[in-house]
Amino acid sequence: QRVLIHGAAGGVGSALLQLGRLAGLEMYGTCSSRGTSAVSDLGGIPIDYKDQDFVKEIHRLTGEGVDVVFDSIGGTHIWRSRKALRPGGRVVAYGLTSSLRGGRLASGRSGGRHRYRAILIFGLYIAGSWLLPGGKRVIAYSIQTLKRLKPALFRQDLIALFELLQQQKIKPLIAQRFPLAEARHAHELLGKGGVTGKIVLVRNASSPESGLGGGAIPIN
Repeated sequence: QRVLIHGAAGGVGSALLQLGRLAGLEMYGTCSSRGTSAVSDLGGIPIDYKDQDFVKEIHRLTGEGVDVVFDSIGGTHIWRSRKALRPGGRVVAYGLTSSLRGGRLASGRSGGRHRYRAILIFGLYIAGSWLLPGGKRVIAYSIQTLKRLKPALFRQDLIALFELLQQQKIKPLIAQRFPLAEARHAHELLGKGGVTGKIVLVRNASSPESGLGGGAIPIN
């Protein structure tokens, strides 16, 4: 199967590439020019989203489109992702439920607007899976929802991931580590985009290379 991963050089994108490589998938990943080498090293074919139209590039490389697109960007970007699918393909939109949760937790009118906007977008995703031709579908995925509705399946997935980590078949891609005192700078760097892998805050600043052990907090 062929898959397209948006933000393939990021923390989640690089994890998807590693899992896809273990599954023997043919993988394509959008990224900035700085992330192309990371995507290639993880078995993907990089597509520079700034200089290339990923829809045209996918059809040029595959001839018919991909089976699955992993899209964490959302909004109108979902519709462009659908154009990269072959007939019967699926877009997996993740991060949407986090937006819904954020809207509920936000206070005042602004929080309500964000909540209703997220619900409207979610409804459009579901409706679009039936309205557009070719049997293409959009699937909204949330790890929080999986944990709540299917805890046994969530636990099974988590155990499998930690086993792969213990066997060194997967390895989190760390972009940079910062002490907690520099949390603001870490968030500013993340907000600029183009980060390859995860940015990590380390509680013990004296051992910044300690990895994702007891003293590390990944920044999403």
